[in-house]
Amino acid sequence: MILEKQMLITLSDNEEYVVLDTITYNQINYVYLVGYTNKTKMKFCIEELENGQIKLTEVDDVELKQQLLKIFTEKLQLENA
Repeated sequence: MILEKQMLITLSDNEEYVVLDTITYNQINYVYLVGYTNKTKMKFCIEELENGQIKLTEVDDVELKQQLLKIFTEKLQLENA
């Protein structure tokens, strides 16, 4: 993982997001992002390193999003217990 929790990043849509958490699931790195000014905006992205640059690709698959939400929620609950 390259991105870390609580990092503030700006995506190509010029919106700022906070990295809420990161996980590796099925050997793929995922990032859970929440909007900095609009907390109702959230994204799950695949994190890759391409030519020395961090590349984030938004997850579009609804079933995968549901699975990731479950995993991230469980992880965050354990960390805050």
